[in-house]
Amino acid sequence: METEKKSRRLIEAFVIPKCSAKVFIVNKGQVLRVIAHEGGQVADIKFINAHDYREQFAAQWSAAINDAQGIGGSKKLAKLYSKPPWERVMLTVIDDKVGDHFLNGSCSPKILQHKTDLIEGSKTCVDLFAEALRPYGISLVDLDSDGTFNAFMVVRFKDDEYGTWEFLPPSCKKGDYIEFLAEMDVLVAATSCPDKDIINDFKPKGIKYQIYEYDKSNKIKKR
Repeated sequence: METEKKSRRLIEAFVIPKCSAKVFIVNKGQVLRVIAHEGGQVADIKFINAHDYREQFAAQWSAAINDAQGIGGSKKLAKLYSKPPWERVMLTVIDDKVGDHFLNGSCSPKILQHKTDLIEGSKTCVDLFAEALRPYGISLVDLDSDGTFNAFMVVRFKDDEYGTWEFLPPSCKKGDYIEFLAEMDVLVAATSCPDKDIINDFKPKGIKYQIYEYDKSNKIKKR
């Protein structure tokens, strides 16, 4: 269930509608809350250094470093690291109501040659990222293809000779959220995944975002 924090000042709140994307800034010291306010739904999110677009969140690299530190792994991160050669903490997870996400990339037109589960007339998350980031001078060539935090997406590996993926229903319920504390100024690109398959509980939905000032003395209060 969605909660609020005492003495925390809300800076901005908005919804990214289904099958669309938005780019925005979260400044160092601010908190980004990603909320499944309509129910089970996946959000594909890329985190980029707002002052040097070359430095980007590295999904599997972060999982490896978290695992080495004993603080996370391939489903749940404590710290989100940028790719080499930077390898710096970009964001810290300070609250996670589900603790089950996917760390990889996003669906592209190539994948759609073998998968036809997008809502009719929509674009892939890769297409949405490309359009949303174009005004910032960032193209797909500039992006780390495996640098996506797939919030609320549940993927398991089958026990077969290929280790194939099994996609399951989203980990979130209505009102669940994850919060990130920005350790640097971050350019955030986010999509509300347009897939109408099981990963979005068969119906694409919008995702709500809130940006707060962070206060370490905050305590959680249930509504």
